[in-house]
Amino acid sequence: MSEGVYEIPDGFNDDQPDAMKNTDIDGQLYSNLRAFKSSPRDGVVASVPVSTEPDSSGKRPFLVAAVFLGLLCVLLAGIIGLSVYYDGVSKSFLAYKTNSSAEIEQLQTSYNNLTKERDQIQTSYSTLTKERDQLHTSYNTLTKERDQLQTSYNTMTKERDQIQTSYSTLTKERDNLQTSYNTITKERDQLQTERDFLNWRLTNLSWQKFESSWYFLSTESKTWKESRQDCLKRGADLVIIDSDKEQTFLFNLKKRVWIGLTDSVKEGTWKWVDGTPLTTRYWNDKQPDSKDPTGEEDCVEIHTDWTPLKAWNDMSCDRKLNWICEKVF
Repeated sequence: MSEGVYEIPDGFNDDQPDAMKNTDIDGQLYSNLRAFKSSPRDGVVASVPVSTEPDSSGKRPFLVAAVFLGLLCVLLAGIIGLSVYYDGVSKSFLAYKTNSSAEIEQLQTSYNNLTKERDQIQTSYSTLTKERDQLHTSYNTLTKERDQLQTSYNTMTKERDQIQTSYSTLTKERDNLQTSYNTITKERDQLQTERDFLNWRLTNLSWQKFESSWYFLSTESKTWKESRQDCLKRGADLVIIDSDKEQTFLFNLKKRVWIGLTDSVKEGTWKWVDGTPLTTRYWNDKQPDSKDPTGEEDCVEIHTDWTPLKAWNDMSCDRKLNWICEKVF
């Protein structure tokens, strides 16, 4: 700011006389004072009316002192302005520093929180990684066990199929053998039956065959009960009639004979000697009538004086008649 006051022009020569030097210095001072302007930074405007004409009355030292005093005022005003400016800057800096400190503390707190969260996340990540590895190991173990079980299953399935095939073959062979056995057994039974029949026929030449049964016609007379006992001794029983053909065949023997029908167990309920109820009936008209003098007619005969399909008559079981035994082969 005072640079122009002390500036020495390029044309100044130190070899000049003192009177000349003083005259030039004064001229420079006046020139500099005239060119002096206010500093825009300090905001101080100094204006000192200075005459550019040399003072010849002997007051030059006073003017110089006044000039220097003005310069000092300007400097003081600049310093005060700078002090005020720098005081505002300092306050602004302190406020900024205070705010910055609070922000730094907040940032530090946030940083610490983030660091803590990062560490927690890192711990969780490590735990999850460890669990993942354990699960992966378990998965590999289970996969290996599954493969082993699958192999065992395939082997057992193959063995089962082989056993099933063997079983089916054996079952088929068994069925074939069973069929052969049944056939042979049937043939054996037939042969045995035929042998028994031949043996029986040799000792019972009085029997005659009709359809699938053999019949024995007695030559003597007995009560119904005695007649049945004789049939049982012969391996047969009193005849059971279940068709028109059989009834006609027996009627044509032309004998009044006992048959195996009775209601001796329950009056009015006629049953055959094997316990089956009566279904096919060949009663004569108005029979059964129970008109025997004894009042009991619980047994049945075939009467030869009537027609073949209406030849049954109920009689007292104590009457004596011939009888017919039947044997089924």
